[in-house]
Amino acid sequence: MPDTPSGTPSGLTHSEAQEFHRLFIQGFLGFTAIAVVAHILVWMWRPWF
Repeated sequence: MPDTPSGTPSGLTHSEAQEFHRLFIQGFLGFTAIAVVAHILVWMWRPWF
């Protein structure tokens, strides 16, 4: 296993890791919001589902 210059297992710097985390959380929240809206719409269409 080669040594990474930043000393982290991912090879990312601290600022790169923070940026990746921010984008990951935004994507997760966007996906969750779409899923919640879809569930509400299906419940309004067929409440017995």
